[in-house]
Amino acid sequence: IDAMATIDAQILEQALEDFASWQTTGIAIPKLSVNVSYRRLRDPALTRTVRRLSIRPQTLSFELLESTFLDDCEESVMTSLKRIRKLGIGIEIDDFGTGHASIVSLLKTGPGTLKIDRALIAPITRALDQRRLVGSIIEMGKSLNIRVVGEGAETMAHVRVLKRLGCD
Repeated sequence: IDAMATIDAQILEQALEDFASWQTTGIAIPKLSVNVSYRRLRDPALTRTVRRLSIRPQTLSFELLESTFLDDCEESVMTSLKRIRKLGIGIEIDDFGTGHASIVSLLKTGPGTLKIDRALIAPITRALDQRRLVGSIIEMGKSLNIRVVGEGAETMAHVRVLKRLGCD
C-alpha cells in the first residue's frame, strides 16, 4: 500500500472523528476542510475509502493546492473529482494566486470555493494595486459561480475591504 495514501486516509479519518466529537460537545463547526494530494486523487481507492466513511453531504470539502496541478489534471483525477462531488464532498482550490493555474483549469476543475492566498490578502488595506488584483480574482470567481474566500484576513480592516470587493 502506498504510504501517502495510508497517511492521507488516516488524517481524513482522524479529522472526521474530531469533527463528530466537536459536534457532540456542542461546538458547531459547519464544515470540515481537508487537504488532499494530487497523488491521492489519482488513487481509485480514495472514492471507496470516502464511501465507507460516514460523511453527511456538504460537511466535508477537499482542499486542492492551486500550485500543485490544476493545469495538468489527468483524466483519472477529473473522474475522481466527479465521483467525490457526487458523494456530497466539496472541492476547494487553496492558496489561489501562488501558482499558475489558468481560467480554463478552473472551469475544468469546477471547485465550489476558491481560497485567495494570504500573501495577496495581507497588503490589500494599504496597496491599491493589490486590492484591484484581489477584486479581479473575486469577480472572476463570482462569474464562474465559485464562492471566494480571502485567507489571512486578520483585521477588521481586511474584512471591510474584502466585503466591499464582494468576497464571501
